[in-house]
Amino acid sequence: MSTPTKSSARLHPAAVTALAVGGVLVVGALAFLAWFLSAQQSDPNAEATGRLVQWQEVFEKYRTENGSLPNMPVGGYCLGTGFPVGADDTANCRDYDAASHYTETASVPLMEALATTGTLPSGISTPVRGTVGPYAQYEEGAVQLLTAESGPCVAPAVEVWTDGEGLHICQITLTR
Repeated sequence: MSTPTKSSARLHPAAVTALAVGGVLVVGALAFLAWFLSAQQSDPNAEATGRLVQWQEVFEKYRTENGSLPNMPVGGYCLGTGFPVGADDTANCRDYDAASHYTETASVPLMEALATTGTLPSGISTPVRGTVGPYAQYEEGAVQLLTAESGPCVAPAVEVWTDGEGLHICQITLTR
């Protein structure tokens, strides 16, 4: 009669090494993916343009529901809330600490009109050299949705002005 032998489940040393290297590669790939996605989401220029696109969608939804964009006088308006306190000790967008600022308070009628379409986008863009957005500039035939970016504008926004020192004003145009 033969005695049963114990079976040992040992892996060959090369297999152990391959598993260890594979584990390190998987963990490394996951870490790289997390870093890459984080870097994409923390790009202030992409975020600023993303906010403009969200506002464009709100304006277009308002137009669809009401037949036209909100009827506002020619001038500038902050899009959203939470802008820094600047000139005149008010919360301002555009050149928030200069005479050419737009105030959150003066923008309330536009915000109230747009809010009839649903929840409005939140957040402001990262200030660049004293300028912060998003903001809207009403003109006779168009509404310019604008923001400040610290580099070339991210599509679909286009550059309309730069100070040559890092401030780029980017816009999306809506016809009235």
